[in-house]
Amino acid sequence: MTINNPLRYPGAKSKLAPYIQKLIETEKLTGCTFYEPYAGSAAASLALLESGTISKAMINELDPLIYCFWVSVMEHTHELIEMIHEVNITVDAWNAYALYRNSDYLKGKSIVEIGFAGLFLNRTNFSGILNANPLGGMKQESRYKIDCRFNKTRIIKSIEDLSQFSNQIELYNMDALDFLKEKTKYKRNKNTFVYIDPPYYNKGPSLYRYYYEKDLHRELAKFIKTKSYPWLISYDDVPEIKRIYRHSQRQHIYLDYSANTHAPGKELLLSNLEIPPMEQYGDIENKLFG
Repeated sequence: MTINNPLRYPGAKSKLAPYIQKLIETEKLTGCTFYEPYAGSAAASLALLESGTISKAMINELDPLIYCFWVSVMEHTHELIEMIHEVNITVDAWNAYALYRNSDYLKGKSIVEIGFAGLFLNRTNFSGILNANPLGGMKQESRYKIDCRFNKTRIIKSIEDLSQFSNQIELYNMDALDFLKEKTKYKRNKNTFVYIDPPYYNKGPSLYRYYYEKDLHRELAKFIKTKSYPWLISYDDVPEIKRIYRHSQRQHIYLDYSANTHAPGKELLLSNLEIPPMEQYGDIENKLFG
C-alpha cells in the first residue's frame, strides 16, 4: 500500500525516497533514526516509515502552519478530520484562512485550527505555496477552481493512514540548524541518517515563507561538513551550491516536479557518503519518472 501525502509541496521529495531507501540499505542502516530538519511535506520520512526502512523519524518544520498540521495529524486526528468534513471550499473560506499567514493572528488559536489553516491553504493555493493566491483566482474565472485539489475523501484517508505512525514520529518546531545542533549532538555513524532538503538557493523566496539568505546556506554547509554521521542533501543545481560543497560527493538527479512547468527539475545530491548514480540502483530511475 502506498499512502498519499495530504500536502502538496513545491519540490516534494516522495520520488527521491526509493533512492534514499537503497542508500540506507547499502550503508547497512536499515532501522535507523531518520532526521529531516526541513520537513515540509515530510515526504521522505513518511515514505521510509511506510516501507519499514527506518524505525523512527525526527521531523522538524519551522513554519507554524505546517508544523501544527503534522501535530494535528498525529495527535488530534479525529478533530482535524471533522474540520475537513465540515469546511466549504470557497473564496470566502480562503479569505478567512489566509489571515493565519500573519503570525500575530495565530495568538490564541489552537494547534488544530492553525494546522487546518495550513492544510486548507496548501490544498487550495497555486502549487501548494502558502503565500500564493487561490487556484482559479479571487474571481474564480479559471477553468481550475479553488476546490479542484481538495478531495476530502482522499485527504481524510491519507491522514488516517499516516496517523498510524504517530508512535514512530517526533515533531519539532525549531530553526533547522538549531534542531540539527541539538538533536544530533551526540550521534555517531550507527543508527542515524540525516536528510537535508533546505530552501532552494535561487527560487526559495518565491516558494517558501521561511527561505534562506545566502549566508544561511553557507552556515548550513559549514556545520554539516564537520559531521561524521551519514548525511544527504538535495538542492537546486546552481553554481553557488556546487562551490560551497565542492569537496563533497555529488550526483545529479531529475525529479518530475515544478511549480511552473511540467518539465523534470534538475536536483543536486550532496553527501559525505559515496552516493551512486541512479542507474546503479536498477529500477530506481524509472520510479523517479513514474
